[in-house]
Amino acid sequence: MPDILKNRLIFAAKYLIGFILLAWILARVDRQNMVSILLSVNAGTLLNVLILALINLFLQFRLWKFLVESHSVNFQIKDILPSFFAGFAFRLMIPGGHAEITKIFLLPGPKRGKAIAFGIEKFFQTVFKIVLVLIALPIVLPEYQFILLSSAGLLLAGFIILPFYLKNERFSRFQEKNVSYKRIFLAAFLHTVPIFLSLALQYHILLNDSFSISFFETSIVTVFIWGAGLIPVSVSGLGVRENIAVLLLAKYGVPGAGAVGISLLLFFINAILPAIAGVFIIIRRRNDIKGAGGEIKKVTKNIIENRKNRQQQKKNRQQTSTSAITE
Repeated sequence: MPDILKNRLIFAAKYLIGFILLAWILARVDRQNMVSILLSVNAGTLLNVLILALINLFLQFRLWKFLVESHSVNFQIKDILPSFFAGFAFRLMIPGGHAEITKIFLLPGPKRGKAIAFGIEKFFQTVFKIVLVLIALPIVLPEYQFILLSSAGLLLAGFIILPFYLKNERFSRFQEKNVSYKRIFLAAFLHTVPIFLSLALQYHILLNDSFSISFFETSIVTVFIWGAGLIPVSVSGLGVRENIAVLLLAKYGVPGAGAVGISLLLFFINAILPAIAGVFIIIRRRNDIKGAGGEIKKVTKNIIENRKNRQQQKKNRQQTSTSAITE
């Protein structure tokens, strides 16, 4: 089966699974009450949520801009914002492993440094989500507290050590310029923490408009909702996020209707609205991304082939050394 067809089928299957999960949970909550809760949200509450969403977007954009500037020598500031918003749309539109990385093709010049910038961005998001989930899980599964917290500690230790590894010559060959990964890791951490907190505050404000829940409890729930995207069964955690919200918020007296409604509203504000802006940008700049998928696959293939060649050369040297010793 061709890779393109395979990726499209997997992508369609993920969307189908997401909609099935969403339909399943919607069938089990009071939908009329859900609509009523959303319509009763205070205008001031909604305004505060929108302000926090803008802060969240600004922090994400600032981190992306910093990563591009740190890794690339050939780009224009005016192209960073369109590429940022396009990333939201690509995440929801394109099947296959390249997906959101296609946004680097809206940035002019060589793509090598920009691809590394994208990889660092995704790496931090993933590691931070996993660490938060591992720290929060003992509250739900106290019997596994030692294992979970130890795993979180090991990940954090790896996070601290990694900048030193990335300084090696082998990795430097892929870079466009000299990069200070200690500075990058610190900046990414200082951006990612407030990005999470702004999302937790959005949930907290909306939930407390109709119910009563502490910020600590909201933060624990937000960790799992934010981490829903780590479960690769649907696109952007669709359906998974809403089921997690119902399961966990029920422990704090929030009915399923409120959990699903608020989760969907915040997904719309934080993901769908930026993606809509991204779609308009993609339509205007579609010539810049034509053939992006093929180019990404070509680069990936070259990296894999180079790695295989290095491994073969190493194996040949070892065999030569062994033969020399034997003789």
